[in-house]
Amino acid sequence: MLKRVKRITSHVGYARFLAECEDTPHSIPRQADIPSPYAYSPEWNVLGYQGKHVVVRETAHKRYDVFMVPDALLAQRTD
Repeated sequence: MLKRVKRITSHVGYARFLAECEDTPHSIPRQADIPSPYAYSPEWNVLGYQGKHVVVRETAHKRYDVFMVPDALLAQRTD
């Protein structure tokens, strides 16, 4: 289970957060315990944020949750 580290409640806040993130060559498998009604991909792209690996999912309308990803889950992106 991934630990939530931040909740963003607006599209503007989401855009600002993404501007602070770096792209990484990593992905993780879709997490069944995190509901994401707008995401259908079997894998999620991992971002770099302040030296940590994170994923961002829209878990409800205009509610974006940021989860920290442990290194053990990281895999190379296939896209």
